[in-house]
Amino acid sequence: MIPVDGSKTALHALDHVVRQRALHPEELHITLLNVQPRLPRHITRFATASAVRQLQEERATMAMKEAVDKLAASNISYDVRVHKGDAAEQIAQHAAAANVERIVMGATKKNALLRFFQGSIVSKVMERTDVPVEVIASGKASRMERFGIPVGIGLTFLWLAVE
Repeated sequence: MIPVDGSKTALHALDHVVRQRALHPEELHITLLNVQPRLPRHITRFATASAVRQLQEERATMAMKEAVDKLAASNISYDVRVHKGDAAEQIAQHAAAANVERIVMGATKKNALLRFFQGSIVSKVMERTDVPVEVIASGKASRMERFGIPVGIGLTFLWLAVE
C-alpha cells in the first residue's frame, strides 16, 4: 500500500516500488490510498453533503492522477481507495483491514527540531500499526525549514528568557 497525497515525496515512493518490481518477478498489486481531511463544521454547514463529498473526490482524484498514470503505464495491478479523517489513523486502519504486506511512504528529509514541532505522519503511522513501514526519503528541507524556523524558535526562546 502506498499513501498518495499528490506530493513529490509520495511519487518518489511509488517510483521506488516500480523500480523494485523489475528486480522481483512475482505478481505485484498496489493499493493507492488517499486520505482527505474532514472539513471543519463552519465550512460544511454552508454546503450540502453531496457538494462536500464531490469536492473531496475531486481533490483525491487530482492527488492520485500522476500515480495512477505511472501504474497504468507500468502494467502493474492496482486499486484506488479514498478515506476521510486523520491521515495516520486512516492509513493504519486500512492497512489492518486490508491485510496489506507493507506500507511504503515517502518522506522529506527534515531535521529533528522541525519533526518535533511539525510532527510526522510517518512516525504516527508506525506508532499505530504492526504492518512494516518502508520509508523512502527524498529531497531536502527548504532553506526556510533548515535555517529560518530554527533561528526563529531560538530567537523566541531568547526573547522569552530576557523578559
